Amino acid sequence: MRTQWRVVAGMAGAQHQGIDYTALYGHPKYARLGFDEQDALLAQVQHIEAGALSAMAQQNTPAVQEAEDAKQVTDAIQQRVDFDYQQGMKSLINVRELMNVMELAGGYGDECFVA
Repeated sequence: MRTQWRVVAGMAGAQHQGIDYTALYGHPKYARLGFDEQDALLAQVQHIEAGALSAMAQQNTPAVQEAEDAKQVTDAIQQRVDFDYQQGMKSLINVRELMNVMELAGGYGDECFVA
């Protein structure tokens, strides 16, 4: 059954969903077993599957953490860009206000707003 995993691939990488049981049910050795033996074997395979999925999820945790860290860095950069933009706009407004207060040579105050 080691080659019978259902795997879903996406942007975050491959994720194992579980075992494809149709391969188990169709195997000739499984078909020759009695009903009780099939039931016991299926329970064992499901138990092993649950443990394997848990182990694979723990292995994928670093990839998830890395993606989360990258998102935090991106958010921090965006916040800094927004802050710098706001500071630049405040400086621009302060310069315009100073130009309105000061007596400047002709032409400098024509395009300034008056607060």
